[in-house]
Amino acid sequence: MSKWNEIRCDFLDENDKRYCVDGWRTSDDCEEGKTIAKIDLENKSVEYMDEDAKSDEYTQDVINEFLKNGYVLTE
Repeated sequence: MSKWNEIRCDFLDENDKRYCVDGWRTSDDCEEGKTIAKIDLENKSVEYMDEDAKSDEYTQDVINEFLKNGYVLTE
């Protein structure tokens, strides 16, 4: 079971040219998301901002699908 209710990878950080993997703990529309990882498509690398994201199955599914397809993914 994931600690995140929703994970999206649909924002490119123009400053460092990496896609943000953002997570939300609840389905509350007022909740502010948290960047839990960043993906660099050029070299297929992932930097984790949240230690739990490294072993979270839902997070890994989103990241792997994004890397496989190379396009913006929203789940």
